[in-house]
Amino acid sequence: MKGKHNAFTLLELLLVLALIGVMLSLAVPSWQQYQLRLIRGQTFQQLQRIGLAQEVFKLQNGEYAASIDTFDLDHTTQSYTYTMTLGEQGYLLVAKVKPDGPQSNDTSCWTLTLSDTGLMQSLSKEGENRACK
Repeated sequence: MKGKHNAFTLLELLLVLALIGVMLSLAVPSWQQYQLRLIRGQTFQQLQRIGLAQEVFKLQNGEYAASIDTFDLDHTTQSYTYTMTLGEQGYLLVAKVKPDGPQSNDTSCWTLTLSDTGLMQSLSKEGENRACK
């Protein structure tokens, strides 16, 4: 008489592995997009912090600061390069994706900008205006 075996068959194991593979193939892209949005949101917040520091500097000194380095804010990250240009009337803050950084897959929101008027824009890698938040 044969005894009862309490084990998984090879077919059952392969089925479970296939189901796990399908679930991962659905979850990983969603997780990656979440990570890109999270870092992008942090970058928008950093642009707003720098813009606020710029406005405070103008109130105290009568003019905008010539460099981001004037402010005691960390504007160096692995994902973005921050720059600022001064115009006759105001400034433009720019955060651009580092091509070799972890945000390099975010081609639809490659450049994020904040002007002295509070206008925030995001541009794709090709320069098209996008609504990224």
